[in-house]
Amino acid sequence: MNVARQLKSMAFDWVDRVVPVKPVVRPPALQTALDRESRRMHLYFSRNCPASIQVRRHCLRLGLRVVEKDVERVDAYRNELVNGGGAPRVPCLRIDGEQDSQWLYSPDAILDYLDQRY
Repeated sequence: MNVARQLKSMAFDWVDRVVPVKPVVRPPALQTALDRESRRMHLYFSRNCPASIQVRRHCLRLGLRVVEKDVERVDAYRNELVNGGGAPRVPCLRIDGEQDSQWLYSPDAILDYLDQRY
């Protein structure tokens, strides 16, 4: 990893830890329904990836409570990512449907999906 990318990821991580995210305020009944629905989404991320931090903060901003899985800290999450999605890339959003799961790898695709859906 080059030095510029390391510095950028360290800066994003620091901002993520220090600057709070203000979520969208919704009526309690709607927020409860969104909480239930967002629990079917799993975000595989890394604290050293600026795109992962951006997607994670966007989820918080939308008031979604997705299941967050740090692939660098827990090897089982990395194995889930490789076995289920086919590639060890982050960020990745797994959306569990009625019969199958959808895996989104591109940060732009993840953000577009979240903006259109919520």
